[in-house]
Amino acid sequence: MIRLFATTAVAALLASGCAATPVRPEADPTPALAAFFDCVRETGGVMVSAHRAQSADDQPENSIQAIEATGRAIPGAIVEIDAALTADGRLVLMHDETLERTTTGAGRVAELTFEQVRAARLEATDGTVIDAPPPTLAEALDAAGRAGVIASIDLKPADEAATLALARRVIEEVRAVVAEDRVILITYSPETARAVAEMAPEMMISAGLNDAEGLEGLIPAQILAWTGTREPRPALWQALAERGVEAQFGTLGAPRRRLDDRYAEDGDVSEYRDLFEQGAVVIATDAPLAVRSVLRAELAAAERCRMLPE
Repeated sequence: MIRLFATTAVAALLASGCAATPVRPEADPTPALAAFFDCVRETGGVMVSAHRAQSADDQPENSIQAIEATGRAIPGAIVEIDAALTADGRLVLMHDETLERTTTGAGRVAELTFEQVRAARLEATDGTVIDAPPPTLAEALDAAGRAGVIASIDLKPADEAATLALARRVIEEVRAVVAEDRVILITYSPETARAVAEMAPEMMISAGLNDAEGLEGLIPAQILAWTGTREPRPALWQALAERGVEAQFGTLGAPRRRLDDRYAEDGDVSEYRDLFEQGAVVIATDAPLAVRSVLRAELAAAERCRMLPE
């Protein structure tokens, strides 16, 4: 028997960036990516999720440049991106409600037309301005496919109705570009996770969970559990693993307060290995190259889950 990264077609998809959809039996209720994440957890692998897709400060966040650079640096990585709706209903990548921090433009994305948003140029963390506008979600998904990475799409928490409206548009776009088998949809509560999982049973869902009981009403194979950014929670990670759910932990956050910076203070970032050994399967970080520096073998093990003997 052969364990495939979901299916042979999915393996080819992430390896080549091909847009073709793998053929799965209609009766299979779980996402194609579920088998991949199971394999990573069961075989001692780890995944890095690059916050806002960045792996270096000269890459604008939520940019095609960042997606491609991170894919080159960490094959098969997860790139976390932020979806936002313009005033005329187009999906672009933008973390903030406004353009000022990350572009040459100004104004609230939700109050600007698509053309107005696209007139802005992206600005990197180090101040570098590149000749590129905020990308559309479709452009970002295409870039992720070419780079062989998984796109984790943040559905920014607003009121429940607004979040679910955004989720519907994102799901429509993912299906339109045939990217269902290489995305994760990020939610922040079990309630929102259940609603989004019902909308998109073929896609992986990141669900904010404080305990294993939060899985009630969810299909464990479809879920990646988000367990916060403050302190490691190995007991919870073990409880989730026993239910077949992969634990995510974030070392990202505000500069000087995030764990990434605390770990780097003494020049020794072995704490990332501690997280892995305590049961974190996905490490979401503002410093993906630092994680790579101490977990190369585990990242390689995850890469082998594209196709492993069962």
